[in-house]
Amino acid sequence: MADIPIAAPVECTDGPCGRSTKVIVNAVNRRVTHVVVEDESLPEYATRLVPAAFVADATSQRIQLSCARADVARMGPFVVSDFIPESPYGAAYATGAAWTSQYVVDNTAYDEVREENVPAGELALYSGMHVEARDGRVGVLDELVLDPSSGVITNVLMRKGHLWGTRAIAVPVDQIDFVDGNTVYLKIDKSSVGALPTVKVKRE
Repeated sequence: MADIPIAAPVECTDGPCGRSTKVIVNAVNRRVTHVVVEDESLPEYATRLVPAAFVADATSQRIQLSCARADVARMGPFVVSDFIPESPYGAAYATGAAWTSQYVVDNTAYDEVREENVPAGELALYSGMHVEARDGRVGVLDELVLDPSSGVITNVLMRKGHLWGTRAIAVPVDQIDFVDGNTVYLKIDKSSVGALPTVKVKRE
């Protein structure tokens, strides 16, 4: 496979099984380890952490898995719940966490905190992540480009708003400084980003 779409339909051997929402990457060897698949037909924890070994094929339009829908349903959830004891004012309120949208706090003895199950030493990348050059924001992440022989990520495709139309900038992965939360930080500045080659976007 030459690329991995981060937000695309996913097909199992017996039919559609949702969409990819994120890709999990080993921070050291730059290999894709898992694809996060969201299937709203599942009763709870609709996101599943699917090992990359089950990806039979991937194009810019879809991801094909080598397993059935029931197999995906039995895989571990990507979003998990943790229950923390409530303080007199609510544990999440005491830490300030309740003021963010990812926490839902009620008036029970325990508060539920939902977290992403990202394996240790790995990074979760998703379409729409902000991309920051050394001197400011330059666009959003679109998809990953892999070396077809080794499976190692060589480039990330980045869209730079409406100015680029149906084209994207190919950023070499060695120009990524680090990834933090919702943002990919580059080692280069805006002018260097502008000098990088553009490629035609294969999907809307």
